Amino acid sequence: MEFNYRDIVKNPPDVEELFKLASLGDFPVSYLVNKKSKNYKDLQKDAEELSEQEIAEMLSNNPKIMRRPLFADGKRLVVGFKPEDMEEMLT
Repeated sequence: MEFNYRDIVKNPPDVEELFKLASLGDFPVSYLVNKKSKNYKDLQKDAEELSEQEIAEMLSNNPKIMRRPLFADGKRLVVGFKPEDMEEMLT
């Protein structure tokens, strides 16, 4: 299977793409926020108090607060370093 690497800092996903990615993983956009990230903490925003739209906008504008890596095949999404799930996607 062929895949493409994307530097989300240089080429961040837009709001629509974030919603699509979240739907591939069957979870809300808020799941993509890495709440342990220094960049997230520096924003001094509480994702629990924001709407999904606001979170998607925040992620698009601040891609360093996103959980990584994101590994998608157009049907599924693996978030974080999960070698078994990534390998399963490749087979």
